[in-house]
Amino acid sequence: MSKRIVTCLDLRWTRTAESGYKKIFIGNEKGKKMSYRLKPYLFAVIAFLCMTMTGSAIAATTTITANATIQTASLTLTPVTNLNFGTIVVTGGANILIDATGGAAASAVDSGLASITVPGTSGLVQVDSPVDATVNITYTVADSTSAADKLDDGATHTMDFTAASMHTYSTGGGTNPGTLALTAGTTGDLHIGGLLQIGAAQTPGAYSGTITVNVNY
Repeated sequence: MSKRIVTCLDLRWTRTAESGYKKIFIGNEKGKKMSYRLKPYLFAVIAFLCMTMTGSAIAATTTITANATIQTASLTLTPVTNLNFGTIVVTGGANILIDATGGAAASAVDSGLASITVPGTSGLVQVDSPVDATVNITYTVADSTSAADKLDDGATHTMDFTAASMHTYSTGGGTNPGTLALTAGTTGDLHIGGLLQIGAAQTPGAYSGTITVNVNY
């Protein structure tokens, strides 16, 4: 009669020749003190429990930390070139245009009786961003007395030059606010133009005003 021994801790069993029963021993192989005859289904339960108990896994755990540093994205604006309509000779009212929607541009007579003897140029502001972004651009313009949409000669004489015209004739033109697509690590060029309105009896002189450029995400 053949036998086979299976170990579950110090639990051992042997199959007997008696039909329908299995004999199980508790103790070590040499010192079998107790034995039990079990029906096959009870033996199967015990065998399953043995396999479950002896199937212990070897495991280890460790930990790491998660870190992140957050910085607020900031824009850098660098004025490069002032907006200059040039030197203009007039014999009546006229409009002088700098259309910078496609990039740097020179001044030109848009309408009226005028001649540009010294050409003017569009303004340029460079924009740097640490992230890829499309920024919004708005303008304000004021003369030396803080009167909006005016240039003056430092006295009482003014000409109309509106922020609305800058939105129309600058980078991103046609919208208010204008827009400019920026790529992180590169410099975006903001070309600034507009429409200067010269009165029919405009007093000769040097006129100027302050343009404020606002750029935001």
